[in-house]
Amino acid sequence: MADIDVLEYSLHRVDLQEVGPVVLAVDGSASGLKKYAERVLKELFESSRARYFRFQSMGELVASSLVDILDGGDWGDKSSEIAKKLYDIEADVQERVDKLGTKVRRGGLLQIKIKHEGKVKFVITKIDDDDFFDESELELKSGLPASKARLQKTAVATFNNEKVCEELILSDSKPTISEYWYRYFLVAAQLTDSETNTKNAFQSIERLLNREVKKVSSVDYWFLRNEIVGHFRNEESLAFDDLVEKVAKHKPESEVFKEKFPGFLDAFRKLPESSYKPFETQFDIAPGVIKAKIIKKIFLDQNFELRISGEVEDLRTKISADEDSKGKFVKIYSDAGYEEFKSRDPRSGG
Repeated sequence: MADIDVLEYSLHRVDLQEVGPVVLAVDGSASGLKKYAERVLKELFESSRARYFRFQSMGELVASSLVDILDGGDWGDKSSEIAKKLYDIEADVQERVDKLGTKVRRGGLLQIKIKHEGKVKFVITKIDDDDFFDESELELKSGLPASKARLQKTAVATFNNEKVCEELILSDSKPTISEYWYRYFLVAAQLTDSETNTKNAFQSIERLLNREVKKVSSVDYWFLRNEIVGHFRNEESLAFDDLVEKVAKHKPESEVFKEKFPGFLDAFRKLPESSYKPFETQFDIAPGVIKAKIIKKIFLDQNFELRISGEVEDLRTKISADEDSKGKFVKIYSDAGYEEFKSRDPRSGG
């Protein structure tokens, strides 16, 4: 891979059905594993998911083991100690969730030491361990997926020439980063809290919608905003690539916005880094900090407003605009509204 030099790599199976982590490769002699590691690195560095952390103490096992390796410590020994730490943490987690009928997913712990962009980086990632049928031996076996590396959880620690960890980036296949992965295994803390991320993300999206959509097509603005508000209100965590995928499915209502939509989508995708107040691409949503910002009012007439307090389910089918001989109007389908404003039937005698 260009710009990435794989220096060391190891693989352990972490399965609580075993008595401990199983060493699969630690000495760098498995050339097939190196090719697999390169595939994993390509997938990892192409992913947009990232949240920044810091090690709470360089004396903790994972952090200190990485420094020991930089000081010449044995790669095999240290990577095995890290795998044992993960096994022990997952065993503790399993005890706590047993009563819920939940099982900690087994997987392979792939650890890679690389030189990237002139700096030494350690990649620690847990990968799904899949069962497959070996047709040549007619046996059910387990192994790492070959078609696509399914990264469960990942940590990338970057060290400078003084052997100081200057960056720790975590990601997870789920919308939220598992607490046991960062708090107990890595012993790391978030650099930016969820409240700040939520506020910056929502405000950045709101500014882009106002600037690039509302001025061009109000109807597209309201439908898009409704989808995004629903995401912030109904999800516990935000993985920005999932939100981008949802926005990409929007079907523009106006021809003008249809032409501008690709450019808008590209700007939306770049928001985490391009925004005036950047935000991370994976974080827990703190709905309280944007509760007031979600509310919107549309002036209809003197002393007459339409108030939108949150996501409206099936908004496209519940509201439309048209005009007749009396003028322009907004049609809203609502049983409750109908009951409030229906005309009294003079034939009823009431």
